[in-house]
Amino acid sequence: MARALSAIACIAVSDLVRVALVENEPSAELAVGYLRTEGIPAMWRGTSLGAASWGVASVGGVLGPMEILVHPEHAERAQELLAERD
Repeated sequence: MARALSAIACIAVSDLVRVALVENEPSAELAVGYLRTEGIPAMWRGTSLGAASWGVASVGGVLGPMEILVHPEHAERAQELLAERD
């Protein structure tokens, strides 16, 4: 797993692509953990998509969905793996 973490740390977040949107942080942790066990470096990032509807500011996506991000070359496989889990 350390290998997957170090691989994702070497690329700018802006270069990653979203492969899924999950409803909360625990779901994001599960999805990212699963991808990492399959050898795909991944991370999650909070969005502010849910906060505006409550009239509050989101702090790092705490109140909204979470994006699952991977390197572009892993995107297709990551999407397939996550779809199989649903």
